[in-house]
Amino acid sequence: MSEDRGDLGPLLVEQFREQMNNLTAAIQLLTPVVREKGGEQYDPYLAILHQSLYRMMRMLGNVEYLELDACLEQEIKLETLDLAGLCRELAAQAAPLTELAGVTFSYEEETGSLLTQGNSRLLRRMLLGLIANAVKAAGKGGQAGLRLAVYHDKAVLTVWDNGPGLVPRPEEDSLLSRPDGLGLGLRVARSIAAGHGGAIVFEQREDRGCRAVVSLPIRPPEGGKVLRTPTMGYDGSGGFSDLLVELAGVLPYEAFLPRELE
Repeated sequence: MSEDRGDLGPLLVEQFREQMNNLTAAIQLLTPVVREKGGEQYDPYLAILHQSLYRMMRMLGNVEYLELDACLEQEIKLETLDLAGLCRELAAQAAPLTELAGVTFSYEEETGSLLTQGNSRLLRRMLLGLIANAVKAAGKGGQAGLRLAVYHDKAVLTVWDNGPGLVPRPEEDSLLSRPDGLGLGLRVARSIAAGHGGAIVFEQREDRGCRAVVSLPIRPPEGGKVLRTPTMGYDGSGGFSDLLVELAGVLPYEAFLPRELE
């Protein structure tokens, strides 16, 4: 094996992925047995186990994405989609989950339909990552939301919260982070936005909270292209809910009770 440390990334991801697959299979086989033998009294323990698995999925997915991005192997396939419909559907799915965390989530839009070209799965992932950060910052009893607007030839997606706001890192002025850090999720979100020809800017609100503003170019559908309605709620690679994966770090364990995952 090469001693170049740059070769370790893909190897570690591959080995981590293999062990994750083994762990996932074991948990899926174990869950019905525990429920049958022990009853619902063990459901909270199973929920914590499932939540940990989903958190690990998110971490591995972020590492894998960034590794491919660093190696220039991350290809973003564009499709014709309704960005307004994607945002509206995502917000409707996320709101009941954020309620479990004690955060009220709302959605606003300037237009009921916005046809453009993009990768619906990656755009969902980007938004869910930003929503997770907003929910965490808002805290129990707080508010967060998503807003879609159109400015000239750009779609402007704003994810906001009314939490304590952002804290700038002195050693890295270009990256803003909350006290415990935004982690890899922010880097993935930035990469997805850049891959669509856009950018993310964080704005501190004057009174309370902050806003993550995503600016994406509107690419009108090309002639003859068919509008594709994205499959909502599931990650295309493994059949797990992308909402639960991306929000695993901010949801209470009750969201991962066996009956909720069925």
